[in-house]
Amino acid sequence: MPTPLYAKFRNSDTRDAAMAQALRAGYKDIFERNEYAQDLPKDKLKNLVIEMTGLKATDTSVASIVGTFENLKKYAKWDAPKEAPKEIKLLTPPEIPSEVRQPPAQDGRFNLSYTINLNLPETSDVEVFNAIFRSLKENLLRG
Repeated sequence: MPTPLYAKFRNSDTRDAAMAQALRAGYKDIFERNEYAQDLPKDKLKNLVIEMTGLKATDTSVASIVGTFENLKKYAKWDAPKEAPKEIKLLTPPEIPSEVRQPPAQDGRFNLSYTINLNLPETSDVEVFNAIFRSLKENLLRG
């Protein structure tokens, strides 16, 4: 369900204020460091992101953060009154259920898990399936 802020963004009369509000919420840490982050030249914004994240200047994440901020701020009207971003809910990755998580290896080794999706052929010959699963067992399920 769309948020009230998104509804404001879809309205051409309130789009620019909504974007400013969304950027202040989405880039809260940047605006806490510099309340006029929208006015920073691109190189200064990049330096701020590097300082905050500890990433290298050549890291693609830095370029992505700065590029996204720079592009979104074109939609924003910064002299609009600052509204509290209480209605904004930032999306977070879903929690991984505990039954799916693997406990750390007891012997200090690194554990990996794989998910394999098979698209099985349409056939009524059970030997086709037996051959596929035999091959999986022999080649993938060795212990």
